[in-house]
Amino acid sequence: MKTNLSQYIRLFRENYGGNPWYGDSLRKKLDDIQAEEALKAPAPGLHSIAQQVAHLLAWRRLLVERLKGNDNFQIQVNSARDWPPQDLLERKGWEKLLKELEANQNELLQLLEAESDALLERPLPDGKHAFRLLLDGIVQHDVYHIGQIGQALALLRSAQHVSSF
Repeated sequence: MKTNLSQYIRLFRENYGGNPWYGDSLRKKLDDIQAEEALKAPAPGLHSIAQQVAHLLAWRRLLVERLKGNDNFQIQVNSARDWPPQDLLERKGWEKLLKELEANQNELLQLLEAESDALLERPLPDGKHAFRLLLDGIVQHDVYHIGQIGQALALLRSAQHVSSF
């Protein structure tokens, strides 16, 4: 039975491509972004939208790996795996990054659908926390970065508007 797990599945679906209460879903936000915008930093020292998406995707990949039982997959905070370098993302391209995100969403939902509520109490590799904490964290992380992407896009477009005068 997955009464509680179904709430996480709903949140992942809604936040990615549905109509969440807070505004645009991730997919809707990203569909409005051109490659030039995605690959440009909105201001010196800030991450590009592509970096935000790659970062979000990195942590979703960690979740997928944990769902597959791979406790060896790790992300060092502020590493290249956590925040891929801009030049790597430029070589990869915006469209490929979006396809990877879509594939991750599909795999994540498929893996969650195969689980039961028992997953929520399964211990994480640290032995201190249950899987529920990771699910909560990734849902919150996604929503946070949807907001960050919106702010970066607003900065880019306002700078473009100002420079066109």
